[in-house]
Amino acid sequence: MVQSAVAAIVNYKGKVLLGKKRKDSSNVLAGEWHLPGEKVENGESDESALLRCLNEEASIDIRVGKYLGSHFSPTNKRKVNWYECFSETDSIFCGSDLEDVKWVLKKEVLNNCGEEARKLLPNEIIEYFN
Repeated sequence: MVQSAVAAIVNYKGKVLLGKKRKDSSNVLAGEWHLPGEKVENGESDESALLRCLNEEASIDIRVGKYLGSHFSPTNKRKVNWYECFSETDSIFCGSDLEDVKWVLKKEVLNNCGEEARKLLPNEIIEYFN
């Protein structure tokens, strides 16, 4: 069985949430800004994984919106399901395996993501920001 993961585009008043992985992380995105995502735990729904992820990484509650597409991560062959999400607040606090979190204008997301993070984005997500 293929493990799955979820990724979120969290919107708040024209801005999108980005997280910066800790430099000492073993993750391929160590030290880079990226869109938040998380592995789905056994028995967990995509929505539950997204709610947990954003609570752990940025201390915010979100509303999960529409499904945007899926792709297989080239790094670990995990199926990643992408969702458009929404926050009711811009109050965020760094947590989990991140060293920082920030809001950026939607049109500037791709320029703010690190090179490795951009390489991992499927075409549907790149188009979402163009």
